[in-house]
Amino acid sequence: MTEKLIEKLNCLSPMSKELADRIRSVAQLFTYQAGDLILKEGQVCDKACLVAKGLTRSFYINEGLDITSRFMEEGFIVTSWISYYTQKPGNEFIEAVEDTVLVCVSHSDIQQLYIDFHEFNINGRRQVEYAFFLAEQRTQMLRKHTAEEKYKFFLDNHPGLLQRVPLKHIATYLGMSQETLSRVRSKYHKKSS
Repeated sequence: MTEKLIEKLNCLSPMSKELADRIRSVAQLFTYQAGDLILKEGQVCDKACLVAKGLTRSFYINEGLDITSRFMEEGFIVTSWISYYTQKPGNEFIEAVEDTVLVCVSHSDIQQLYIDFHEFNINGRRQVEYAFFLAEQRTQMLRKHTAEEKYKFFLDNHPGLLQRVPLKHIATYLGMSQETLSRVRSKYHKKSS
């Protein structure tokens, strides 16, 4: 499973054998069952992980409502970005939606990798740029599009998740009620038929 992390990082920027070997030596595997909380509100996120198998989601609670902010499937990096960056307790939960295996590297090991291997800074920068891209893409989707356009965005960007994620989580991710999502889905699929 650790090799999946090496492959992901090599796709961002090719790594030397020495860097890849160091990452192998500090990476840890964590296994979660569907429904397990990987991170809870109030905890410090002290690692970044690759989803080697399974599916996770980030969410927060607002006025008693569970609001999904991200889905991370195989090949995605999982972390609570604000807590990870500040190394302070965050307000985000991360949950295993399915049985999940994560390959993780601690915050302190990542910081040491940046110091010991200047080439690793490129990998880190490219991953953060991609995370910002996804966040901005979602922000624009939420603010500039109709409910039907949001649903199409979800289908285009997460084609395999419709069968893997409960509709209530997809609805909050898209910024709509489950009832609205049901109406939009019905209308969209009638037009597509």
